[in-house]
Amino acid sequence: MTSTTAWPFPTERISCVTAAVLLVLVGIAPASASESRTVEDHLGREVAIPMSPERVLALHRTFIEDLLELGVMPVGRVHEYRHREEAAALPSIGREGSPDLEAIYELTPDLILANARRHGDLLDALELSGAAVFYVDPGVLDEDPMLDRIELFGQLLGLEDVAEAYAARLNALSAELREQVARCGHRTAIIVQGGSESVLAAQQTGMYHALLTRLGLENIVPRDLPGAGRSTWVSFDIEAIMRADPDVFLVRAARSGETEQALVEHYRTAPEWQGLTAIREGKVFVLPAQVNPGSISNEDALRIAADLLCPLGAD
Repeated sequence: MTSTTAWPFPTERISCVTAAVLLVLVGIAPASASESRTVEDHLGREVAIPMSPERVLALHRTFIEDLLELGVMPVGRVHEYRHREEAAALPSIGREGSPDLEAIYELTPDLILANARRHGDLLDALELSGAAVFYVDPGVLDEDPMLDRIELFGQLLGLEDVAEAYAARLNALSAELREQVARCGHRTAIIVQGGSESVLAAQQTGMYHALLTRLGLENIVPRDLPGAGRSTWVSFDIEAIMRADPDVFLVRAARSGETEQALVEHYRTAPEWQGLTAIREGKVFVLPAQVNPGSISNEDALRIAADLLCPLGAD
């Protein structure tokens, strides 16, 4: 039995009675409150989660990848997700930033995992699906970005043992790759995109930051830069990067049609970057486009980054 009822709609939005009527009109019955438990999401809401969710829907590509790591096949996918063939063949619910609500209703999920940064204004519409809606804020899960969300989903889905086994595998691989990277003597790093008067740098949250920390590198980007709570990427001026002078300089391959060689040459020859030790010593590396959240597994992303920074056999 549940310990509480589902969190009600705010009175200034849509009333519970109106929501129930609309659910009947679209042919969707509200989830039973008899087999649920109450948890607090990252918006501070009390959410009644089914004890054993059977139709889970994630509104972000990284959430989909996390579910698959736990052995959970979602009922649909966002357009941007294309990593694993079995999930890429699922019904599309549109793009991450503007999901198709009708497509969501048709899938009749019982649990929706939404991104607090992208889907906060869709709360009422998502709850009309009859599903429990749990909001995840990536900025909250920044202690260990590659594991925190998987462990959270494991708790929500009753798969704590699966999440624990995954954590053990990821930690073992990370330890092995840290030893590999350490042989090349790197200690500090930055991951950027852009490159003129200012750049966008990977802040201390998300997969890019986790790549550095799990490989034993310190991310030189501070936590408190403007915009840090809204995006993985934050503006960071070149002078600040020069002062920090990271040992290695990684560039995200983001622009369509731009070759890795062209990216490296830009940073190696642009006058504004010549004061950086990593530039002068040729420690500029391009992360392939496939190293992108939701487009690659955590394990493969770590292996690719480690081999870039310190190939096996290097010293």
